[in-house]
Amino acid sequence: MNAGDASQTVSSAVTESEARAALERMLADTQFRATERHRKLLCYLVDEFFAGRSRGVKAYSIAIDVFGRPTSFDPASDPIVRVEVSRLRAALAQYYGTSSEEVRVRIELPKGNYVPSFVGSDAPSPDPSTTVTAPTNTESEPEEPPYVAPDVAQPKRRPFGLISVAIAGAAAMAGAFYLSVVEAPPWQPVFSAKPTIVVEVAAGGGTGKSQRQAADQLVHVLSQFSSLRTLTQAPMAGIDAASQGGNGYRLSVAYSTDATEHQVSWQVVDAQSNEALRSGTAKATLDNGDARTVQERLLARLARSLAGEEGVIVSLEAARQLAEPSIGYGCVLLADIAMARFDPEGLASAHACLEKSVSYRATDPEVLASLAMVLVATGEARSSLTEAARAVKLADRAVALAPQSSQSYVAQMQARFVAGDTEAAFVSGRRAAALNPLNEAISARLGLLLFINGQYAEGVRLAQVAETDFEFFHRDAALTLALEDYRNRAYREALKRARQLARPNDTAVSVLRIAAAGQLDLTREATSALDRLRWNKGSSPHSTKTELTALGYTSELIELLDDGLAKSGLRLASLP
Repeated sequence: MNAGDASQTVSSAVTESEARAALERMLADTQFRATERHRKLLCYLVDEFFAGRSRGVKAYSIAIDVFGRPTSFDPASDPIVRVEVSRLRAALAQYYGTSSEEVRVRIELPKGNYVPSFVGSDAPSPDPSTTVTAPTNTESEPEEPPYVAPDVAQPKRRPFGLISVAIAGAAAMAGAFYLSVVEAPPWQPVFSAKPTIVVEVAAGGGTGKSQRQAADQLVHVLSQFSSLRTLTQAPMAGIDAASQGGNGYRLSVAYSTDATEHQVSWQVVDAQSNEALRSGTAKATLDNGDARTVQERLLARLARSLAGEEGVIVSLEAARQLAEPSIGYGCVLLADIAMARFDPEGLASAHACLEKSVSYRATDPEVLASLAMVLVATGEARSSLTEAARAVKLADRAVALAPQSSQSYVAQMQARFVAGDTEAAFVSGRRAAALNPLNEAISARLGLLLFINGQYAEGVRLAQVAETDFEFFHRDAALTLALEDYRNRAYREALKRARQLARPNDTAVSVLRIAAAGQLDLTREATSALDRLRWNKGSSPHSTKTELTALGYTSELIELLDDGLAKSGLRLASLP
């Protein structure tokens, strides 16, 4: 339910404007003897109610959003939320019991949940005819399960490529699983591993030699991706992917050639049910290279479409989370989705899931690497030296456990960059790219870090490589090229790219869009982007300038962006 929906639930006795006016009067009244913490808590609960998010308000979210607790907060060991909510109720009761002014609307906080009610002065107590209502919050204070991650919000925009609505649903389903299984002893949580794929040569279609060459080449390129385990033959009897904690797939490949073109037909099959899940055909002509080169390019493209960030296997695994939620690799998927969408709620849920995974199994390199990247993505590693050091330690351990995993080195790159060890970060990034030169996401991420660090030419080169090879535009590559356009005063191109990248929680893109619009004297667009930025930053304690500095942007880039903001009548220092 959005804000508009919330206002429509207000009865004729109490409207939203009346409820908010009552809140403002009470906050300004010296007889309301509440601490600043209680005032902030009350405003938060009211704002969440009218934004339609009361269902997702829990002790965990209050602790994080209002009281500034870290995302590792555990309500079972820290009762701050229950204590402060109880004190707020007492402050409200005292105010309404002693107020000398006529109270037209009374704000109450019923026990058992965190949903405020608004009662007209003509009603002795809340009832359906005079009370603003919201969907029932099923969380009960005394029975709240420990260490609950906030619900994952519904997607605000369409995800990229093959990541569909089913994947967003998987995140929500995994959140429900986290509540109902992981935190509910004595059940043992399901710890999933990354999937296994077996490459098989289909009968017919091409010579035996060309088929074998194609199969060998495909195994080689697939093995470079960290998202799955690649086998050249089926596991031995009694040993399958499921027994090792991961799902199993068979990839049936038919490769054929003639005088003018190469063609590869493929089918992904569920190893347990033998159900055909995905299939396709790709072709390449011999015009632009010899037969060997054409084969390598064709199979590299197929490998990316299967095992890349937006690939078929990721899509299938995310969909499985709907029916079979898990921790371990399932949490890694949640984190990947949340990071791609810049989804704070999703990141919080993935973070809690990954922490739980580490507590059950501290030797899974995918989980360790993902947790390190989540600490960077949430900003915790940027705002805390302790968390920065922890992110580096997690990434270093992931590298030690999986020295041939490109993903481990990507995590190490990001953690080292945030910790300020930029040269070591770039060494890790180049190592990741060398381990998997087919994964354009690695080039995109490394390119952006190089660019914002002031190594413009190298950053742009890598971004161009990623943009050329990627079927869909990668955020980091597109942002690098947009910043380069802006730096070269190609403001219309920069704005065009920023519009394509626009996401509510992406501060860097929002600032670039405002600055480019300011340079082009597009006041309305600059104002719209600014309003969106302010809305999504909300009560963030960090200014936009501080956030860009923490992200690693050089002073030169920040000054260039500030110049564009100044032409919109703004300054970075004035932004929230």
